[in-house]
Amino acid sequence: MRGSVGVCEGEVIAREFDGLRVYLGEISDPEACLGNPEVLRKATVAFQQVLRGVVAQVTPIPFPFPTLLEGEEVLGDYIQEHKAAYCAALQRLGNTVQYELTGSWASDAEANTAVPISGREFQQRHQQTLTRVAALDAKLKTVTGNSVREWKSRQDRKTYRWFALVERDERERFLLLLRSAGPSEGVRLRLSGPWPPNEFTALEVK
Repeated sequence: MRGSVGVCEGEVIAREFDGLRVYLGEISDPEACLGNPEVLRKATVAFQQVLRGVVAQVTPIPFPFPTLLEGEEVLGDYIQEHKAAYCAALQRLGNTVQYELTGSWASDAEANTAVPISGREFQQRHQQTLTRVAALDAKLKTVTGNSVREWKSRQDRKTYRWFALVERDERERFLLLLRSAGPSEGVRLRLSGPWPPNEFTALEVK
């Protein structure tokens, strides 16, 4: 990854801080680079591309994006302060990657949310959502079996997201098993990854 182009066309460099390797990039003008939504969107895409490159080699614990620190001395102090938390996370997750599955339902996409509905109909729709999510959740976990070390999930406005923590040497088997599940009627599943195991780090650092 060293020498790769990262956020705002800056070079990605690697530094060692007390036994931890940190990948970072220098930004000469943060306001110009991150100061408006369109530029920030492009910077976010560049950051994700760098992450994908790192994940192909090792499992990183990424800082929230954007994280701006004034110089390597400040970065070194930050790493030293939170070293125990990062080391514990890396020890627990260092041989894993995360895949994300986003489920969306055709009936939700077609629903007109501007039209008022009764409380009874709302409850019926809510129960239908719980039922179909539970069915898909069970299907995913049954099909992938022990190729997944841990699952997490959460509801978004019109989608449901599953996060699978997978050991590096189980990646191909996980994907093969997932493909063997076949489509589910009325639902579209989108897979992305591998990513760093962000949903599983549980880091309490600021």
